[in-house]
Amino acid sequence: MSDTFIKCKYIISGSKCDKLIREGAILIEGDKIIAVGREKEIKKFLSGHDKIDRLNHIAIPALVNSHTHLPETLLRGICDNQKLMVWLNKYIWPFEMQMSSEDAYYGALLGCLELIESGISGFVDQYFYAESIEKAVKESKIRALICPSVFDNTPESGSLEKTWKHVSNLVERKSKQNDSLVKYGIGPHAPYTVPKDYLLEIKDLAAKYSLPIHIHLNETKREVDEAIQNFGKSPIEYIHDLGFTEEKILGAHCVHTSPKEWQIMKDSNLTVLHNPQSNLKMTSGIAPVYKYLEQGIAVVVGTDGNASNNDLGMLEELATTAMLQKYLANDPGVLDNEVVLLLGSIQGMKTMGVESKGISDNSPADVTLLSLQRSHSWPQNEPLSNVIFSSSSSDVTDLLVNGEFVYENREHLTLDKWKIIEKCSKISERILTSMGK
Repeated sequence: MSDTFIKCKYIISGSKCDKLIREGAILIEGDKIIAVGREKEIKKFLSGHDKIDRLNHIAIPALVNSHTHLPETLLRGICDNQKLMVWLNKYIWPFEMQMSSEDAYYGALLGCLELIESGISGFVDQYFYAESIEKAVKESKIRALICPSVFDNTPESGSLEKTWKHVSNLVERKSKQNDSLVKYGIGPHAPYTVPKDYLLEIKDLAAKYSLPIHIHLNETKREVDEAIQNFGKSPIEYIHDLGFTEEKILGAHCVHTSPKEWQIMKDSNLTVLHNPQSNLKMTSGIAPVYKYLEQGIAVVVGTDGNASNNDLGMLEELATTAMLQKYLANDPGVLDNEVVLLLGSIQGMKTMGVESKGISDNSPADVTLLSLQRSHSWPQNEPLSNVIFSSSSSDVTDLLVNGEFVYENREHLTLDKWKIIEKCSKISERILTSMGK
């Protein structure tokens, strides 16, 4: 880890992503940003730093993908044009049942490649083969909050009983490790796949070790209707009555919710993991994010897994988030650009358990650099507007995580890209052939 001085044409700075610095510079020492401002002001602090010129770039706080199933890169494109339950039962789960821990490791490596190339320094995951994902993350040198999945009939452990025994032992062991980049939570799949007695045990373990619980909630109208039929209440009301909301809850989707549930969400430590493109593609609906924010409910943005999105790019996801909420509210004034970037960066860091002030003094040095060399970046009448509505993941040229370049001038510094791609292609071909696809 070296000390670095980065010159940029523009910098989106501040803990609320609301400060624009022109002809700026970022000074990094170790894993922290120690100064940011106009280049001529920051230059006086220079002493033995590596100098990086990105004079035709904009620096933004590194993006965070707050809901993934990372090894699903292997399932990219295997099933389009189907409803959620058909998609799960006939394609996704049968494929996953043939995945080995090594397959998941390579799928996670491919996911890390994609995240890095998209300017994403960290992600929040729910999947089995958690240790395979952790291995890939550590090789990649990016951040992760890994929440091992709990549900029945997994390829890793088999029955729900065996899965819970494995996950509880794993999480208990991992909760004691002190790792600045990789943290653990628990990932019960959903109230409709995990019985009450297991949910209560998960709550107790989460409380014991102060772990977040990553769970799918209110994703489809059918799911909500079935919960009311089976439990007499919606999924969010159900977990609330179980005492779940006394813990830190990361609720993926939260598309179909009621005012009663909004009050529960507001009064509890629940963060909505919003996945607009996946929800659109699966026709699950549009979560009322603008209403959540109006009431002070925490929201972050993710992509969902590659099996349903089909990519992990966050710039595209943030543009979708902004436009959908303006449409839903019938008000172009909701979700201003600063808030949108905040949901996809600083707030995502908080969800992973990392306190960040973005590109600010004494903040973790996670920085994404976007090239301004393509025509869609000009003119720069409003640089942040261009980031949200004109930029794409392909504009990313550099990514620093914890003060260290993992991607520099579009070159991976931690991973062997083409070896991983070749290996993953062979894995997917093998499994699809065995499925008769």
